Amino acid sequence: MPNPRRAVQEAHEKFNVNLLVDTLNKRHRSEFKVISEPNPPEAIIQSGKTTRWVEVVTAFWNSAFAKDLYSHATEGEEHKPIGDGLFMNVTPEFAKNFVTAVQSKLEKTAYEKFRDEYGPGYLLVSIQFPFFGKNAFDFIDREWRAHEIQDCGCFRSIYLAYRVFNGYRVMKWQPPA
Repeated sequence: MPNPRRAVQEAHEKFNVNLLVDTLNKRHRSEFKVISEPNPPEAIIQSGKTTRWVEVVTAFWNSAFAKDLYSHATEGEEHKPIGDGLFMNVTPEFAKNFVTAVQSKLEKTAYEKFRDEYGPGYLLVSIQFPFFGKNAFDFIDREWRAHEIQDCGCFRSIYLAYRVFNGYRVMKWQPPA
Protein backbone atom coordinates (compact mmCIF):
# COMPACT_ATOMS: atom_id res chain seq x y z
CA MET A 1 0.00 0.00 0.00
CA PRO A 2 1.55 3.35 -1.00
CA ASN A 3 2.31 5.89 1.70
CA PRO A 4 -0.39 8.61 1.46
CA ARG A 5 1.91 11.19 3.05
CA ARG A 6 4.50 10.54 0.32
CA ALA A 7 1.85 11.36 -2.29
CA VAL A 8 1.23 14.71 -0.56
CA GLN A 9 4.98 15.42 -0.48
CA GLU A 10 5.34 14.58 -4.18
CA ALA A 11 2.42 16.87 -5.08
CA HIS A 12 4.03 19.65 -3.00
CA GLU A 13 7.36 19.16 -4.77
CA LYS A 14 5.74 19.10 -8.22
CA PHE A 15 3.84 22.32 -7.42
CA ASN A 16 7.09 24.01 -6.39
CA VAL A 17 8.96 22.81 -9.47
CA ASN A 18 6.21 24.32 -11.60
CA LEU A 19 6.49 27.62 -9.71
CA LEU A 20 10.22 27.71 -10.48
CA VAL A 21 9.77 26.74 -14.13
CA ASP A 22 7.17 29.49 -14.59
CA THR A 23 9.48 32.01 -12.92
CA LEU A 24 12.51 31.02 -15.02
CA ASN A 25 10.45 31.19 -18.20
CA LYS A 26 9.11 34.66 -17.41
CA ARG A 27 12.39 36.13 -16.22
CA HIS A 28 14.66 34.66 -18.87
CA ARG A 29 12.21 34.34 -21.76
CA SER A 30 12.94 30.65 -21.84
CA GLU A 31 10.66 27.71 -22.47
CA PHE A 32 11.65 25.25 -19.76
CA LYS A 33 9.50 22.16 -19.49
CA VAL A 34 9.77 19.20 -17.15
CA ILE A 35 11.10 16.28 -19.20
CA SER A 36 11.70 13.80 -16.39
CA GLU A 37 10.95 13.32 -12.69
CA PRO A 38 13.51 10.79 -11.43
CA ASN A 39 13.21 11.76 -7.73
CA PRO A 40 15.93 12.57 -6.89
CA PRO A 41 16.13 15.14 -8.26
CA GLU A 42 12.50 16.25 -8.40
CA ALA A 43 12.76 17.27 -12.04
CA ILE A 44 14.96 17.47 -15.10
CA ILE A 45 13.93 20.56 -17.06
CA GLN A 46 14.80 21.59 -20.60
CA SER A 47 14.52 24.69 -22.77
CA GLY A 48 15.88 24.27 -26.26
CA LYS A 49 19.33 22.72 -25.89
CA THR A 50 19.67 23.76 -22.24
CA THR A 51 19.01 21.05 -19.68
CA ARG A 52 18.97 21.68 -15.92
CA TRP A 53 17.74 19.86 -12.85
CA VAL A 54 15.71 20.94 -9.82
CA GLU A 55 15.78 19.74 -6.23
CA VAL A 56 13.16 20.93 -3.72
CA VAL A 57 13.62 21.19 0.03
CA THR A 58 11.02 22.47 2.46
CA ALA A 59 11.96 24.76 5.33
CA PHE A 60 9.25 24.48 7.98
CA TRP A 61 8.73 26.83 10.91
CA ASN A 62 9.07 23.80 13.20
CA SER A 63 8.17 20.11 13.34
CA ALA A 64 4.76 20.80 14.96
CA PHE A 65 3.82 23.06 12.03
CA ALA A 66 5.01 20.41 9.56
CA LYS A 67 2.79 17.81 11.29
CA ASP A 68 -0.11 20.27 11.18
CA LEU A 69 0.26 20.82 7.43
CA TYR A 70 0.89 17.19 6.46
CA SER A 71 -1.79 15.71 8.71
CA HIS A 72 -4.32 18.20 7.34
CA ALA A 73 -3.45 17.40 3.72
CA THR A 74 -3.10 13.62 4.00
CA GLU A 75 -6.25 11.64 3.31
CA GLY A 76 -7.17 9.27 6.12
CA GLU A 77 -4.82 10.89 8.62
CA GLU A 78 -6.11 12.61 11.75
CA HIS A 79 -5.32 16.33 11.65
CA LYS A 80 -2.84 17.35 14.35
CA PRO A 81 -3.12 21.15 14.55
CA ILE A 82 -0.24 23.14 15.97
CA GLY A 83 -2.71 24.47 18.50
CA ASP A 84 -3.44 27.77 20.07
CA GLY A 85 -0.79 29.61 21.89
CA LEU A 86 1.25 32.63 22.30
CA PHE A 87 3.96 32.17 19.69
CA MET A 88 7.04 34.23 20.49
CA ASN A 89 10.53 34.40 18.98
CA VAL A 90 9.39 32.28 16.07
CA THR A 91 11.74 33.68 13.43
CA PRO A 92 15.00 32.47 15.06
CA GLU A 93 13.51 28.96 15.24
CA PHE A 94 12.55 29.12 11.58
CA ALA A 95 16.01 30.45 10.62
CA LYS A 96 17.66 27.42 12.26
CA ASN A 97 15.35 25.05 10.40
CA PHE A 98 15.92 26.91 7.13
CA VAL A 99 19.71 26.69 7.43
CA THR A 100 19.55 23.01 8.42
CA ALA A 101 17.34 22.21 5.42
CA VAL A 102 19.52 24.07 2.91
CA GLN A 103 22.75 22.74 4.43
CA SER A 104 21.47 19.15 4.09
CA LYS A 105 21.10 19.65 0.34
CA LEU A 106 24.30 21.63 -0.28
CA GLU A 107 26.40 18.99 1.49
CA LYS A 108 24.76 15.96 -0.16
CA THR A 109 27.29 14.28 -2.45
CA ALA A 110 24.60 12.10 -4.09
CA TYR A 111 23.76 15.08 -6.35
CA GLU A 112 27.24 15.07 -7.89
CA LYS A 113 26.14 12.60 -10.60
CA PHE A 114 23.40 15.02 -11.72
CA ARG A 115 25.81 17.95 -11.61
CA ASP A 116 28.28 15.96 -13.69
CA GLU A 117 25.63 15.02 -16.27
CA TYR A 118 23.63 18.27 -16.50
CA GLY A 119 25.76 20.88 -14.78
CA PRO A 120 24.87 22.51 -11.46
CA GLY A 121 21.14 22.45 -10.71
CA TYR A 122 18.63 24.68 -9.01
CA LEU A 123 17.79 24.27 -5.35
CA LEU A 124 14.29 25.51 -4.55
CA VAL A 125 13.49 26.10 -0.88
CA SER A 126 9.77 26.01 -0.15
CA ILE A 127 9.19 28.32 2.82
CA GLN A 128 6.50 27.00 5.15
CA PHE A 129 6.47 29.68 7.81
CA PRO A 130 3.31 31.76 8.26
CA PHE A 131 5.24 34.71 9.73
CA PHE A 132 7.79 34.94 6.91
CA GLY A 133 8.80 38.51 6.16
CA LYS A 134 11.82 40.65 5.35
CA ASN A 135 13.15 40.46 8.91
CA ALA A 136 13.59 36.70 8.48
CA PHE A 137 16.63 37.34 6.28
CA ASP A 138 18.51 38.97 9.16
CA PHE A 139 17.96 35.86 11.29
CA ILE A 140 18.81 33.53 8.41
CA ASP A 141 22.03 35.44 7.70
CA ARG A 142 23.12 35.23 11.35
CA GLU A 143 22.28 31.54 11.55
CA TRP A 144 24.06 30.87 8.24
CA ARG A 145 27.24 32.53 9.44
CA ALA A 146 27.15 30.40 12.61
CA HIS A 147 27.43 27.19 10.54
CA GLU A 148 30.29 25.73 8.56
CA ILE A 149 28.67 24.59 5.36
CA GLN A 150 30.60 22.24 3.10
CA ASP A 151 28.98 23.06 -0.24
CA CYS A 152 29.62 20.30 -2.79
CA GLY A 153 29.04 22.72 -5.67
CA CYS A 154 26.03 20.86 -7.05
CA PHE A 155 23.73 23.89 -7.29
CA ARG A 156 24.11 26.93 -9.54
CA SER A 157 21.39 28.90 -7.76
CA ILE A 158 19.14 28.79 -4.73
CA TYR A 159 15.58 30.02 -5.07
CA LEU A 160 12.98 30.60 -2.37
CA ALA A 161 9.25 30.04 -2.88
CA TYR A 162 6.93 31.61 -0.35
CA ARG A 163 3.35 32.74 0.02
CA VAL A 164 2.28 36.28 -0.72
CA PHE A 165 -1.21 37.74 -0.51
CA ASN A 166 -2.30 36.68 -3.98
CA GLY A 167 -0.33 33.47 -4.44
CA TYR A 168 3.36 32.66 -4.37
CA ARG A 169 6.58 34.45 -5.10
CA VAL A 170 9.83 32.88 -6.24
CA MET A 171 13.05 34.80 -5.68
CA LYS A 172 16.70 34.02 -6.10
CA TRP A 173 18.60 33.92 -2.81
CA GLN A 174 22.32 34.36 -2.29
CA PRO A 175 23.70 32.93 0.97
CA PRO A 176 25.78 35.41 2.97
CA ALA A 177 29.53 35.15 2.52
